[in-house]
Amino acid sequence: MNTEITAAGANAARNKKKMDDLAVVLCALTVVGVSATAATPFWPEAWGRAPSIGVVVLAAGLAVFVAVHTAYWWRSLDEAAKEAHKWAWWWGGNLGLVGGGAAVVVAALAGVNLLPAAVPPTDAALIALGVAAVFVAQAAGYGIAWCAWWIARR
Repeated sequence: MNTEITAAGANAARNKKKMDDLAVVLCALTVVGVSATAATPFWPEAWGRAPSIGVVVLAAGLAVFVAVHTAYWWRSLDEAAKEAHKWAWWWGGNLGLVGGGAAVVVAALAGVNLLPAAVPPTDAALIALGVAAVFVAQAAGYGIAWCAWWIARR
């Protein structure tokens, strides 16, 4: 029993050290992202003005940071918490996808203008709105399902 506690404490310390190292790397990427102002090379003109290379480096670094941090977080969860998240993403995410997608289709067919007044109703804006609406619906469904899972197993 003591061996398990000691091993768990050592694993927690290693994970904290790794998270601290990741935070330092993210801070360094933030400095690069703010200070590097050169335009991104090889940017297609059809996409508009090129962002600075610093923003691209920061975005890529942030994506890697989030992925690695999520992997460490997932490994630190116990079996019940993992099962709650998996169940909630499956049921809540799917029902949110169906509900959110149906709401966007019904609104579009009814002629409701879902875009803010400042945004012109281009195809790209409408696609972005649909993606964002479905993502929000999935996240809301996940949250509701996650709460329901824990309430049912109290």
